[in-house]
Amino acid sequence: MTKQLTLLSPDGSAPPAASYGSVPPGTTTTSRAMILKNTGDEALPSIRMHIEQTTTSDGEYHATAGSVTLTGTAQEVLSAPLAPGASVSVTEYVSTPAGLTTTGPDTGTLVWEYDA
Repeated sequence: MTKQLTLLSPDGSAPPAASYGSVPPGTTTTSRAMILKNTGDEALPSIRMHIEQTTTSDGEYHATAGSVTLTGTAQEVLSAPLAPGASVSVTEYVSTPAGLTTTGPDTGTLVWEYDA
């Protein structure tokens, strides 16, 4: 028996590279839909997710999982166990605050964990 989660495009293929390129000040990228699929053969009773980013003053990575808006604190995203083959919807986008005169590379990481 194995527990495993895989981040995929909605059609089940590998997601494209997560680069949004240059995001001008005062704008937001188009959101990108993905799924976090249980590719193991055991139900997962709990999945906790959060975002890691060093700063949000020069740009911010945003994500939701199911109906949960993710922050820097791990949050439960399941309301019931996730069966093998089932998935949780994930949406992500990037925004840059208005008024910036210089922008540069910014990173954000989507993190998930479950009990092994």
